[in-house]
Formats: sequence, C-alpha cells, structure tokens
Amino acid sequence: MRLVIALFSVTAAVTKLLYDRFLPELTDLDAVRWTIIGLGSVAFISTYFRFKRAITVTYFSLFLYLSTLFYVIAFVVINRFDPNAVIILILVVGASSVIINSLFYYGVQSAIILLASMLAYSSSHLGHENLMAFLNLIIALGVFGIVIAVRLKLISSVKKSHSTLEKLNVLSIVANKEGDIVFVSPSVQNLLGYDPKELVKEGWWSSQNLRDGWISRDYILNYPNILPKEIMSMETSLISKDGKKVWFSWVNSMLPNGNYVGVALDVTKYKNN
Repeated sequence: MRLVIALFSVTAAVTKLLYDRFLPELTDLDAVRWTIIGLGSVAFISTYFRFKRAITVTYFSLFLYLSTLFYVIAFVVINRFDPNAVIILILVVGASSVIINSLFYYGVQSAIILLASMLAYSSSHLGHENLMAFLNLIIALGVFGIVIAVRLKLISSVKKSHSTLEKLNVLSIVANKEGDIVFVSPSVQNLLGYDPKELVKEGWWSSQNLRDGWISRDYILNYPNILPKEIMSMETSLISKDGKKVWFSWVNSMLPNGNYVGVALDVTKYKNN
C-alpha cells in the first residue's frame, strides 16, 4: 500500500507538470489537484505510524481515490471532453483496477470510460491538431482493455483456486504483525464448520476451540519477524463447530511483508489409526 500511495503522488505531480508544459490550453483546477497531491503525501507518511494503521490507511486511501476520481471527472467535463483530458480519466480509473478486485466496479469504470470516449469523439472534429490526441486515446483504451482482461483472468484463477482449496483437506490462515487474522481459507467451512468471515480479525482468537491450535497471538505480538524451527512445523488439534476433534499438521512461514502464514493438512484419520 505504501508503494501504491507513493507512486500515486509522484505520478500525479509529474502528470500535472507535463500537462502544464505541453497542453497549457487545458483548464485545470490547480488548487484541487495540488491539494490531492498533498493529501497523497500525508497518506504516505501515515503508513509509518502504527496506531490503527490498517484502518487509517485504508479509509484515507479510499477518500484519496474518490477525491481523485471526482476531480478527474470534473476536469474532463470542464474541458468539454477534450481527448487529452479523457486520457487522464482512463489512466486514473484504469490504474485503480490494479488494486480493486470487483466485477461490478470493472463494469462501472468501463461504462464511464466508454461514455467519456464517445463524447470526446463526437464533440471534437478529427482535424490535424486532434489526430495525435485521438491516437493516444485509442492507445489508452487498448491498454485499459488489456489491464481489465488480465484482472478478469486473475479473478477467475483465484476463484478456481478457492474452489480447489474447498475440496482439499487443507487449511490456510494468515495473520499480520498486529496479531489480526487477515485471511482464512474457505476450506475451513468443510473442515471445522466455521464461516471464514467469522474467524478474521478477532474471530479466531476469541474462539476457545481454535485459538490454541496455531501460533499464539502473544508470540506474534511480542516476537515479530521471528519464526523458530519449533513453530515452522507443528501438529495441533482443533475442535470443530460440532464438537469433533480434528488434527492438523502445520507448515508455517513468514511472508516478505512480515505476515505469518500457516498451511495445515487434516491428518485426523492417520492419528486415529
């Protein structure tokens, strides 16, 4: 997230300077643009503070993106759907698809971009001075289409992976350095009878049946970025929602961002034999 915010702020500033240099005829809301860039810098700095960082950064980033989106739409309207202005809209909306995984959102952003492009084409005559702008617009639309196609393929792959995990006797769980559970695989429904949404954040730790069946939360909080051999692989038992004891063989590791990830195989039938 820190890298995304940094790239956003730098790219926004560079784009603003380039447009002022090469397309001075476009009308811009300078105060709004520089305010958003300044907020991007504040958001970047906020990622270094740990106090409620996940909540602060998430909502600040959402506010920053929505502010940018409304600004760019206003920028396009003020410039009467100039092709060069529409290109900025495509870049901003298209870039957001890299971090937002939502089919509904992809549909909305595609509709916005296609509508803006159609208005740009119909409101400007295809003269020599606009030819390059329209060519750039076509290229931007092509790049946007490629990005959306790649993201749709990725979403499809993730759904297939989740479907496969649900069929396997494998459980996976991820906790961040603050001790919050950020991911529980859908297979937990079949293995233990819990809905994955029940177990994220405090859900796993608040369950008497589960909290002692993986790396302890106290260890994660007190010894971040450390994974000794006795925790890398271990065997524990968990109590399912219907009261059955289920044995798991765990392989734990640490992700580059410091999050703990555990992958467990259901070995109950081997233990019972």
